[in-house]
Amino acid sequence: MKMIIILKYLSFFMSIFKRIFSSYISHKKVSFRNSLIASAALFSINTNGAFAESKSYVAVEPLTCDIVKSIALPSDEVICLVDRKQDVHDLKISPKQARLLKKADKVFTLGTEMTPAMRNWVKRNSTVVLGVSAIDIDDHSDHDDHDDHGHSAKKHDDHDDHDDHGHSAKKHDDHDDHDHHDHGGVDPHVWHDPHNIIKMGEVVSKSLKKDVPERKLRKAISNRFKTFDKTLEDLDKWIVKQVSTIPSSNRVIVSKHKAMDYYGDAFGFETISLLDFLGHSSSLRPQNISKVLNELKEENVKVIFKEQEPASKLVNNLSKQSSIPLSSNQIFVDGLMMEGNTITVAVHNTCTIVNELGGSCDETTGFDLASNWGSLNQ
Repeated sequence: MKMIIILKYLSFFMSIFKRIFSSYISHKKVSFRNSLIASAALFSINTNGAFAESKSYVAVEPLTCDIVKSIALPSDEVICLVDRKQDVHDLKISPKQARLLKKADKVFTLGTEMTPAMRNWVKRNSTVVLGVSAIDIDDHSDHDDHDDHGHSAKKHDDHDDHDDHGHSAKKHDDHDDHDHHDHGGVDPHVWHDPHNIIKMGEVVSKSLKKDVPERKLRKAISNRFKTFDKTLEDLDKWIVKQVSTIPSSNRVIVSKHKAMDYYGDAFGFETISLLDFLGHSSSLRPQNISKVLNELKEENVKVIFKEQEPASKLVNNLSKQSSIPLSSNQIFVDGLMMEGNTITVAVHNTCTIVNELGGSCDETTGFDLASNWGSLNQ
């Protein structure tokens, strides 16, 4: 009898325990399900926030694209609008390119001096110009001592006086070469001086930092710009060293159109634009040809640098009549080469100039600098 009573009590307590346990498990399932929902919602919010922080930029010219990519955060999208094979002077914006320009958070360009097709876009608030009209052109009065010329990004406030070299935006009235490279009196090829590229990078860096509220991201952009700055300072020193191997009497750069003046100013060359004498590449009047030949003779010119392959008829003709050889390699004056980056162009041009004019160029060290720059775009 006692055993029966005990079994009844046990059965009663077991039924109560089952109900309590079932309720507990049900509650846990609901809590777990709610936790999953909450976590998914939180992940969605965080993910959307991350995507919201990412920006989409369009850089018009290949050179501009290389500069922007070297400073922008890796998470941002930088679209290169123009292919390297295309001459930006002759660009006609296609409907597809126009759509990209309209959709971009910001558009970066060298400006109308280099890319006339941007005339209707530079007025937009979303467009950032970093070319000749946007920077204070570097003054080279202190380039006598290149080991201590103080051209870091923090030392660009003393460049107010440009009258002695005529490269301020207001001093280019004599730069009209009347060819298809007519820049309206303003020479846009500022990047041939590394210190001008630093100033272009400053414009980009300042603009990009306006797009990110987080201090950590702004600091990341600043750090990328520091690497950008240092690489260009090292490039400047490297060019000075290579140029020093050229006999001083040989330091004359002769090319078709006025594009190497900033380079000449920075590194101690006289520059001669053939079109300055001829007026137009098709204007081969006898008196003009005679004027050019006399100038080349007086300046003891050793080589004429070609700007394209094969060399233009104008350059070939003047080379034959003057008995001055053409350079073995072309110099790239209007932007990037088919391969490589901004530093690659500077190294190629410098070694071409140095070797042709009787100097000796350390190409290996130069391309190490190009590799350092390339790491910014990885």
